[in-house]
Amino acid sequence: MMRTDHEATPLAWNRVHRYPQRVLDIERGLNSLPDSAGSVLPRGFGHSYGDSCLNADNTLLDTRGLNRVLSFDACTGVLHCEAGVTIGEVQRHATPHGWRLAVSPSTGLASVAGCVAHDVHGRNHLRAGSFGHHLLEIELIRGDGRHRCGPGSDEPLFRATIGGLGLTGLITTVRLQLRRVPSSFLQVETHAHTELSALLAHLDATAESHEYATAWLDMTDRQAFRGLLELGDEGPGERSLPAEGPRPRVPFDLPRWCVNRPAAQAFNRAYHRLGERRRPGPAGYRTYLYQMDSLGDWNRLLGRKGFYQYHFLVPAAAVRAGLPRLLDAVRRSDNLVVLAILKRYGPSAAPGLMSFPFHGLGGAFDFVNRGERTLGLFRELDRLLAELGGRVYLAKDSALDPDTFGLMYPRWTAFREFVDPRFSSSLWRRVTGEQG
Repeated sequence: MMRTDHEATPLAWNRVHRYPQRVLDIERGLNSLPDSAGSVLPRGFGHSYGDSCLNADNTLLDTRGLNRVLSFDACTGVLHCEAGVTIGEVQRHATPHGWRLAVSPSTGLASVAGCVAHDVHGRNHLRAGSFGHHLLEIELIRGDGRHRCGPGSDEPLFRATIGGLGLTGLITTVRLQLRRVPSSFLQVETHAHTELSALLAHLDATAESHEYATAWLDMTDRQAFRGLLELGDEGPGERSLPAEGPRPRVPFDLPRWCVNRPAAQAFNRAYHRLGERRRPGPAGYRTYLYQMDSLGDWNRLLGRKGFYQYHFLVPAAAVRAGLPRLLDAVRRSDNLVVLAILKRYGPSAAPGLMSFPFHGLGGAFDFVNRGERTLGLFRELDRLLAELGGRVYLAKDSALDPDTFGLMYPRWTAFREFVDPRFSSSLWRRVTGEQG
């Protein structure tokens, strides 16, 4: 079944990319791909920061109507759901029974199929790997019909679909293995640092003792270093979910004159002071895992021109020498980073052909959009990152060129064999030079 199509110019989450596109609202009961001029691309809730969920001058397949949890086994933790079910809904459904997703992105508002398509990771990659490590089955519709794939069943297509950017077909349902948890709470502690080397050493030292870890950096001050290391573990407590009140929302785009270095410095200094005073204690999983979801449409705080995120990963062997070079390049540039975090990544083998994570240390930096000045810096960082053997996360990318893409993702030519001819995206055309 498919509802009426309409023309739209959907925004990427960073509020920069805006292209005219035809949108087809998909609902359950679809057995074949809809007729459409040009290429098609599935899209859920559009929380990819770059252009990976956009298909300029072509067609988007809106999967938010596929929103049912089909089954859940409270004894085994296996959940079967449609593509448009959100991560938050999976957590709300399973947590009272003592189960939760083993891996979750930093928002509960992403769709399950979107998490498959970008093989998302969380703060616990070191122990839990990425989203694709916990998939049991994917059902998708391609140009030649319906397919079911999983470990040991049409496995090449399964591996291509994990992290496959929505290009291998329209995912309709997903079967997930959840993990047992003692409660809906985590034990959280925060440590303040004034030296990068000390923060990184502390992060390494806690690899065995704490499951979740995120480091926050203040990149607004060129003279002094401020950082916070936030550590978490599953904790005791109730399984019941506290009542959710209405979320406050940002009602308008903040005027651009408010988005400046003094304002960003004031915010970062205040955030650091709060972190210094924060005492160890329990936090609900939503409070800890989905901090940004507490304020709706927070992306409007960075103004009408939006922002870019540079999400990168440096191999473990290159972190000590390479990370300071990346940070120095950012500080030397005439750009403003309003939010910067670091996360560690474990050595588990990537589950997908185009999966982002490998063993190392990665960062996600949110930059105020200053046009070519910002994109020019990204190209400089891309070259340096490629030299270090690192890569950028395609779900957040806005600047990668075909040559650098090929260096960072050498398996893309093998992946291309699984791309359905009907499918394409703005990102895919940009990084490969292919049409579609």
